[in-house]
Amino acid sequence: MKLIDWFKKAKLEKFAIGAFNADTFETMKAVAKAAAVMGSPVLIEVSPGEEKFLGLQNILAVRANLAEEFQIPIFLNLDHADDIDTINNSIELGFDLVHFDGSKLPLDENIRLCKEVVASAHAKGVLVEGEIDHFPGSSEFRKSESLESLGQQIYSDPQKAKQFIQETGADIFAVFIGNVHGVFKEEERLDVNKLKEIAQVLPNTFFSLHGGSGVSHLDVQEAIKNGIVKVNINTELRVAYRQTLENVLKGDPEEFAMNKILSPVVEAVEETVKNEIEVLGSSHKI
Repeated sequence: MKLIDWFKKAKLEKFAIGAFNADTFETMKAVAKAAAVMGSPVLIEVSPGEEKFLGLQNILAVRANLAEEFQIPIFLNLDHADDIDTINNSIELGFDLVHFDGSKLPLDENIRLCKEVVASAHAKGVLVEGEIDHFPGSSEFRKSESLESLGQQIYSDPQKAKQFIQETGADIFAVFIGNVHGVFKEEERLDVNKLKEIAQVLPNTFFSLHGGSGVSHLDVQEAIKNGIVKVNINTELRVAYRQTLENVLKGDPEEFAMNKILSPVVEAVEETVKNEIEVLGSSHKI
C-alpha cells in the first residue's frame, strides 16, 4: 500500500499514523522495532537540520534496510522544510511525503510556492503537506515553563485553510488548534470544535497534528475521530533518548562499548514509540 492508501484507511477507520522524528540511527531502529511489535505503519521524518546531519542518501538506505528487516511499511517525510532545493532533492530521491512550511510568508506567497512544490511532488507520486500558521515553540522539554510563555494562541482559520488547499492542491493540511511544539508544564488542550469547522469546509483533505508530544491523549484521540490521520512526535523521543543515555553513563562510567551503552537507549525510545502507537490506534493494522 502507498502512503495515500494508508491515510485513506486511517481516515475511514479512525486511527492516525505516527510521524516520528529521527536524528540518529538508534532512533530510526527504535521506531522500526516498535512498529514491528505493534503491527503498525509508521512515518520516519526528518527536519532540514536532521536531514543535513544524517544525509538524504543515508536516511533512504537505512529506511530500506529497516523496512526489509522488520517487514513493515516505513514511510519517509521531510518535515517543516522551506528550502525548495532541499524539498526537490527529497522528492527526486524517493521520499513519500514533503512538508512545505511557508507559514512565515504572506499567504499569497505561501500559496504560490506550495503550488510549485505540489506540481513537482505529484509528478513523482509524492504527497505534500502545507500549513498557513506558524507553530510556536520548539521540540524541547520545557516542563518548568507554562504555555502562557508562548503568548496568545492562534487557531487555523477554516476559510483561509480552504483557500490554501483549493489553490495549492496540497494533500495534507497541518491544523493549528491549540497544539504547540514541545512539552510544557501543563498539557496542551485541543479545540476539537475548530477542527470540525475546518473538516466541514475541507471534507476530502487529510489533516495532521503537530506537537503531539505535549497534548492530552484523550484530546489526540478525539482529534483522530474528527479527521487527523498523522500525528507528529518528537520531544518525547528526545527525552527518552537523552535521559536513558545519561542514566546509563552515570550507572557505569567505566563502560565504553557503544553497543552496550546505546542498547538501553534504543529500548527506551522503542517503548515510547509503542505507547504512542497505542494512543493513535494504529496497532495491528498491517
